[in-house]
Amino acid sequence: TKQDLKAWKEKVSRLKRETADTPKALVISEHGAEAPPTHVFYRGNPHAETSPETLVEPAFPGVLKPPAPRIMPPGDGRSTGRRLALARWIASPENPLTPRVIANRIWLHHFGRGLVRSPSNFGFAGDPPTHPQLLDWLAAELIAGGWRLKALHKAILLSAAYRASSRAEPAALAADPLNDALWRFDMRRLSAEELRDSIHVASGAFNTTMFGPGIYPTIPQAVLATQSRPGAGWGNTPPAEQARRSIYIHVKRSLLTPLLADFDLADTDTSCPVRFVTTQPTQALGMMNGEFVQQQARVFAERVTREAGGPDAADVRACVQRAIEIALVREATDDEISRGLALIDKLESTEGLSPGRALELYCLLLLNLNEFAYLD
Repeated sequence: TKQDLKAWKEKVSRLKRETADTPKALVISEHGAEAPPTHVFYRGNPHAETSPETLVEPAFPGVLKPPAPRIMPPGDGRSTGRRLALARWIASPENPLTPRVIANRIWLHHFGRGLVRSPSNFGFAGDPPTHPQLLDWLAAELIAGGWRLKALHKAILLSAAYRASSRAEPAALAADPLNDALWRFDMRRLSAEELRDSIHVASGAFNTTMFGPGIYPTIPQAVLATQSRPGAGWGNTPPAEQARRSIYIHVKRSLLTPLLADFDLADTDTSCPVRFVTTQPTQALGMMNGEFVQQQARVFAERVTREAGGPDAADVRACVQRAIEIALVREATDDEISRGLALIDKLESTEGLSPGRALELYCLLLLNLNEFAYLD
């Protein structure tokens, strides 16, 4: 009816208005089942004359000895089917390279270095695998498990190699100083995202909400002032939402979150197969004086106060003990508690700080310990 048609038109108009400001992105699309011919250009000149001898047909890299591509355009005629054929070949169980690359990347994620040290180069110019049979087994397990990554993560995390101590034995260290035989676990500093999330977990502010739009953490005014238009292009996310996992942080290449940038965030301009861990003065300065860490130390102290009964003289020992248990995820020793009490007492007597402020600084100290920032 005319009324139904009018209602639908109004709905379409409303949806168009709502999506008018939606960001646009450049994408690649195909139109039609016939692709234009591709030729080898003489010295790269696209205006050079072409001939049947220079025509190039779609194929896979010959060095991998692949089968001939099976290109089947879809029935709707909107695509050549070439990209689908390439995707199916990449994810084919017969492709020996893809599962090895994926398994190596997962191993690298957990151990800090891959079984192949050059994760983006499995050729002759790259490094050979230190444990080729292990890499083959991981790749086979990945395929047998239906390409599900969670099962492979579980197998690695339950392995003796991952659960090994990071302590060095003199004899083994002399025989294998680079730990190529995996006789111990290489101590690994948390990645930038892991460190930020761990701070939120310790403070009790961590928001486990999944999915949805990205978040915009609060950035200090001193950092925003470096922009030509300070604050332009950076949203305003509520504080509770800012405590979500760092994977949800909006990445603006010209305005990176300071904590993540300090701790070797991946290069946002190029592909980054592996992050190189650096040690810089700005990391210590940011962890001690940065607005984010200072604010989370206050929230951490408030959590400890609630759970241990308050930072007054009667409960300060319980606060110190609880703070250590939360930050280091283990029981506190008597010596650690005594040193914590001594520090808080010194801050109160020498610096004239209140018990609450002294506890905040002690919580800040715990967030700066190597045991908090390193996985051993």
